[in-house]
Amino acid sequence: MQAEEAGQASVLILGLLLVVLLLVSVMAGATAVNLEARKLLSAADGAASAAAQAAEQGPDGPTPRVSGDQVRAQAQEYLTVSGAHSRFGDLSVSRAWVSDAGETAHVELAAVVDLPLVSVILPARVPISVESHARVSLNR
Repeated sequence: MQAEEAGQASVLILGLLLVVLLLVSVMAGATAVNLEARKLLSAADGAASAAAQAAEQGPDGPTPRVSGDQVRAQAQEYLTVSGAHSRFGDLSVSRAWVSDAGETAHVELAAVVDLPLVSVILPARVPISVESHARVSLNR
């Protein structure tokens, strides 16, 4: 009778161990996605700031303006110069636009995160995207 109970205890322990390992891998994956999203947001902040700093004074007034094409070009240049492409998988500027008559530059970046632990067994990749904006400022 005790040999049967020992076998049942082993199955129960193995089952609980499997559940704990699954929970640990889910927590590690969620943490990795969160950290990568924060890093990507930092890169988006830099790209939006670089785009806003590239504003030019327009012929219609003293306030500098930036165009959507300038925002995209400056964001891509910032990502290249900062080496962001080597830090993120499949990094791209998914959208770049302006608002407030060219006074605010908006940048949306997209990348892919490989999940730790799970990606060893399965090709688990999670797409992430972040958005940042920066206002053009006039210093006198």
